[in-house]
Amino acid sequence: MAVLVDDQGSPLFLPNVYATFHYRDNGSSSATIKKALRTLGMAYLWASARKLDLHAAISSEAFLSIEQCEDLAFFLRLDRPSQDRELALSMEELPSRVVRLEQVRGGFHQKASERTACSAEEGAYRIRIVAAFLEYQLEKVEQGLPRPAPGTAKDEAVHPSIRRLKALIPSVGNADESDALEGMDEVTMAFADEIFDPSAEINPFSTDFIKHRNHLVYRMLSDNGMRRSELRFVKVEDVNYANKRVRIRVSKTQARTVPISSATALAFHHFVLQHWSKIPARQRAHGYLFTTAEGRHICADTINLIFRTARKKAHELPEDFAPHALRRTWNDRFSTKVDKAPPEKRISKNEEEQVRNRLMGWKKDSQMSARYSRRTIRVKSDQIAEELANEIAAGKKKDDE
Repeated sequence: MAVLVDDQGSPLFLPNVYATFHYRDNGSSSATIKKALRTLGMAYLWASARKLDLHAAISSEAFLSIEQCEDLAFFLRLDRPSQDRELALSMEELPSRVVRLEQVRGGFHQKASERTACSAEEGAYRIRIVAAFLEYQLEKVEQGLPRPAPGTAKDEAVHPSIRRLKALIPSVGNADESDALEGMDEVTMAFADEIFDPSAEINPFSTDFIKHRNHLVYRMLSDNGMRRSELRFVKVEDVNYANKRVRIRVSKTQARTVPISSATALAFHHFVLQHWSKIPARQRAHGYLFTTAEGRHICADTINLIFRTARKKAHELPEDFAPHALRRTWNDRFSTKVDKAPPEKRISKNEEEQVRNRLMGWKKDSQMSARYSRRTIRVKSDQIAEELANEIAAGKKKDDE
């Protein structure tokens, strides 16, 4: 379990309580919790650089000033090396010097030319996380105070600080459509099928154990679009070979049971019977399906390495051939399946979204479907545009005659 600690190794009370209520209790993945805590840790890093007791400040009625929230936002926009340098410089005894007023207000010890920023997307994420944490803490503080009259100084003194912090969230422009990540096309997937086939000569993996394990990794990701983090925590007991179902017990969003193909069920049966079961019982007592040959539970980087190795071996596989690309590919295939159904069997748009959301582990009212249907939308729009262009050209030719 991830816990945020101070420089003495002691857990920081406020951010850890916040993470428990807003992330752990809502079923967020460990990766999501770690990223949020790491971001909140940057706020405490900023406070250390400014010699500010953040715990005391945000636990009091005074809270943070607008200027402090501006400074915090600018600090969160820095990349980690710049943040670390800022903290290191703040610990040094600097000689008295003449500085510009803006430098005093901002509090930065580094020159602007020495500071480097993170991406706009990362900066926006950090500020949103910290702003939500501060709002939560502000609500806790206000619960212990007499309710102020509307428009009083106490009513307006704190909220503008958080509003100012949110106002400094960098705008993230939409990427060009041509840059949008899509699923793999069927030619690429056919080649990937061949690469991961344990009996294929072009299979890049070394031992029989690794070949069959990696084949099963690829098959499960392809069959139902589960996430890499979900795949890692599948246990042998979660796979029902007879019913061709796999239970996703650990999820970033919602646990669920999803189908696998007959071919994947056979691959599972072969791997468990011929390889996994031969690992000493004590070393596989944890029950996880995907392990090393010695029984150690594989990490997320190992799954990434599987796909990097495949790309390195086969130049036909694109650079974005990765675990999450198979999730997008599944969504493309699902859209195609729905579109090709005869009219009497075609499900409604609402039913399509509900089915997709359930299988992907999204909430019923999730708007994620559109993000994972870019290829289908693009292909449809290109087809319609091409047909329209041909009709226009045909009409013009008829007019010329």
